[in-house]
This record gives sequence, C-alpha cells and structure tokens, in this order.
Amino acid sequence: MADQVELERTLKIGSGAEALTLAPDEIGRICIAEELSIATEEKKTHIEVYIPEEKRNDLALGDYVVIPLGYKDYKIFASVEQLCYRKRDALDDMSEVHVFVGADRLGEDDYIETAILNPISMIGPEHQALEVRYIPKPNTIVRKVTGEDEVKIGLDLPDSGLFLGYVAVNGEPIQTRQKQYVPYYLINDEKKTGDPLIFTHVLIAGMSGRGKTHVAKNFLRQIVGSVYPMERRGGEQRKPCIVIIDPENEYWKMREDNPYLSKEDQEMLFGHGVQFGGVKDKLTVYAAVEGEPRYTGCPKYTNFTIPFALVRDFPYLIAGGELDENQYASLEQLVRDFFYQNEHGTYREFLEFVDNPNTLEMYKQNGRIHPATFQALQRRVDRPQFQRIFDQGANPLTQLYNDIFAEDVVSVFATKHLSPDAERIVVLAILSMIADAKLKSAPTDWGRRIEKFPIVLVVDEAHRYFTKDQTQQDRIIVEKFIKAAKQGRKHRLALVLITQSPQDVNETVLAQISTRILLGMEREMAELAGAPPRYQKVLPYFERGRMVVHAPDNSKPLELKGLDFCVVMH
Repeated sequence: MADQVELERTLKIGSGAEALTLAPDEIGRICIAEELSIATEEKKTHIEVYIPEEKRNDLALGDYVVIPLGYKDYKIFASVEQLCYRKRDALDDMSEVHVFVGADRLGEDDYIETAILNPISMIGPEHQALEVRYIPKPNTIVRKVTGEDEVKIGLDLPDSGLFLGYVAVNGEPIQTRQKQYVPYYLINDEKKTGDPLIFTHVLIAGMSGRGKTHVAKNFLRQIVGSVYPMERRGGEQRKPCIVIIDPENEYWKMREDNPYLSKEDQEMLFGHGVQFGGVKDKLTVYAAVEGEPRYTGCPKYTNFTIPFALVRDFPYLIAGGELDENQYASLEQLVRDFFYQNEHGTYREFLEFVDNPNTLEMYKQNGRIHPATFQALQRRVDRPQFQRIFDQGANPLTQLYNDIFAEDVVSVFATKHLSPDAERIVVLAILSMIADAKLKSAPTDWGRRIEKFPIVLVVDEAHRYFTKDQTQQDRIIVEKFIKAAKQGRKHRLALVLITQSPQDVNETVLAQISTRILLGMEREMAELAGAPPRYQKVLPYFERGRMVVHAPDNSKPLELKGLDFCVVMH
C-alpha cells in the first residue's frame, strides 16, 4: 500500500499535469513501483515507466525507446518487455464486494498502466554503443525512438552490407521522424569483422508459405557482383560463383527483371544501396539427363550428364542407404580396383567387371572382400536408376566445370524433373565436388577450378541432404561438409541452407551456421532452429515476409520486415 501511495504522489496522477508535459513521441516517466535498478545480471535489472492515460494506446510490446539520463550525456536504448495495470488502491479487485458492488463504476482510469523496459545498450556522446552502466533518475521522461541513428547505434547495426529488410516491431517497420524506414544489412566487409559474414554461413527457415524463397532471392541478389579477397591466394580480389540446388524450379527467374517494380520502389532501393534487377546472362540453368532429356522448367537451359568416373572419387554415389560400414569399405575397394584397371571406365563396364567370375575369384584368393559381401554388392550396384543417370551422353559434369564454376556467375541446378534416386545422386555429386575442392582433397582439373573462386552454395530443401538420418551415405556427406563449413572463411565457401524443416537438419551442420533468418514457424521448430527465447513464442504468428534475424557477429537479435516485392522476377 505504501509503495502505491508513493507512486501516485510522485507522478501527481490526479493533476493531469503529466499529460500536458509530454511531447507526441514521449510515452511517460520513470517510476518506482517496486524498485529502480540496473545490474550486470539481466534478471536483477528493473526499469519501470508510468504510462499516462493519454498515451496508453500508443505503446506495444517490443517498441524501442530511449531514456536520456540528463545528468550525463548518455541515453539508454531499451525495448518494452512488459505492460501491466496496477490498482490505484488496496481494494482487492477479485473480492466479492468489488465484483458485485463496484464493477459497474470501474473504468480504465481507475488503474495505473506501467511498462517494464529491457535496457539493450547505452548511446554515448561520441555516438557509440556501450554497455548500460548508469542508472536513470526517477521521473525521467522516456520517449519512443524516432531517429535512424538511434536505432542503428542502439542495436549496433552496420551502415552497409547485404540488405535483408527493415528493422521492425510487431510486423511494422520502424519509421523515423522523416517517415523513413531503417535498413538492416549483413556485414559484407572483411575490414569490419575480419571476414564477410556470408562465409560463416546462413540459415533461412520457415514453414511453407511464409516467404522463404522470396527472402532468399532478394538476399542472393545482393551477393551477385560482390568482391572478396581470397585468403589462400595472396589476397586477390574475386567475385563469387553462386551455385543453387533448386528442387522446386524456383530460381531461374532471377535472370529476369521484376516487371512490376515501380519507379518509386526503384528509387527507394537505390537510396538504400539495394541491388535489384535480373542478373541476365550471368545465370544458367543446368538440368541433369535421366534416361532422356525431360526438363521443361524454363525457356533456356543446358543439359548435363553424370559421368560414372565421379564414382572413383565418391564411391558413396552408388552406396544408397542399405550398406553397413563393412560393406561400404568393400565397395570402396571394388571401385578402386575397377578404376585401377580402367581409368575412364563407364557404369556398363563396371557392371561387367563386377559380374565377371574372374573378379570374384580374385577376391577369394586375396581375401580383400568376403565372397558373401561381394555377392551382396553385386545386387546393390546393379540398379535401374544407376543405368538411367550415369553416362547419358554429351556434356558430362566433369567437362562443363569451366562454365559452371566461374567468377560472377549463378549456376542453378534444377532437379524437380528427376526421380528421387536420380536427384539424390546428382545433388550429392555437385555437393561433393565443391566440398572436396574447397578442402583441397580433389587434385583434379575441376577441383583446382573450384578452388579459385569464392563459392556461395545455396541448398534449398536442405533437410533432404544434410539429414539427421544415419545411413553410411548420409554420414559421409555430412562429415565432409562439417569439415568444409568449419574452414569456410579460409577457403571462401559460404553455405546458405533453406528449409521448412530445420528440425530434420543434422545438428552438427546447424551448429556451424552463424546467421539465422527465421520466418513464421511453430514454437518447437523455432527452438530447434536456434531462435532467441524471446522470439520463440511469437514466431508462430509471423505473417509472410516477417522475420527474426539472429546474427551474433552482426547485431543483437531483432525483428525485420522484408520487402513486399521481389527485386527480381518471382
């Protein structure tokens, strides 16, 4: 009771003076309902603001505010963490007397509204972000953030980089006094963080229909044409090669302009340094041949084939999910022996080698493969899908590498037209070539070619390939990419994983990812995807294009609103 009386006395509630002293962007004054404290431990910090009646409809959870200290040239940058009503008197409003006697006379003005703030940082006199180290005084006026500089300094945002969207609260972009939005960029300059953050890898996750592809296209368009120094090649400047695994035939339209982009939109994008417009001839769609050409997903594309010669480097391409560890070791031996005899052997020739009675006799004599294991392998390597995908004619992947892996190009591998088995072989072949080249374990012409450029590898439906499943084939590709991802900065390999099922992606692969762009998803999924706890309960309600960005090396976790339109054709 004493605390409540002191609160009312301090704020002079009945006088109406409080409302008259507040400017349009001011929301209230610091009060002491229980205590006023700051501490190194977040749970011991307590800053509360009295909200007068005239301002109650102007404040929402998550709003950003500033508290000028007055006695020092600093101001605290904070967010609204909690809103609550308090009783004006000691009457228990759950009592029978209150409910049946006074309820018809009670209105909102019979209660006090307060807001509890979460201090994020402190803005210093040199316009720098600092840790909160000074306490505000009681009765200090608190106001909403109105300046772009306050948002950028308070949240420690980069001034430039790869554009992702606009800083938002509750789905609405923050507007400054000049009615401008505050852009959010991912650092793309090695001078600021030691390396561009793209090479610490990105996850774009969300349920179906929440705008993952839209966000991905807008983000990838910003990477096209960027320049990065190659750490392992004397610091020479190179533009990246973007390789996209496209299982739903969604990315070929990045080649074209968005015809519905208005002049006003273009001027706004230009003002914020946002890249827009189709990439034109930089983009090529590659479609694997399975049996016969069947891809019809876009007007212009290049067919290619998977040569069986790749199995020499990647025996797991024909392992499937059925082989145990011992059988896989025997398969590796079988493949080595075949290519030792026939350096450029085909799948048909491999089957002839396996079916030859002399081959079985050889292993009986040298004991390298047990006869029962050999017979099991005979059945497993003779599959119709292998016959349809390997050695299907012109344009083998190992001869197109100069076009596919080139500086400043976008190579889109469309796979929707393939059967599931063929698709997996094609994707694993491409992933393996990139990973081995970046790990410098592929002393081949295509390996040396891939090593020359920064590679941005975009894998849509990533849970299909970096899966939690523990088949021998899955373990090998996951382990390979974990090694490559850990050295992404050094080798200039960036992973951009896109998925609607982050809970199905291998946990160790997810652990390598620094930047997480999370759209609407269920709470359990949000937790597994690495969403900050404060956002996990609200992500299920995010509409299309609304996202949370958690990039520890870039800024504090915050909400963004993506563009309502695509900067390329969509």
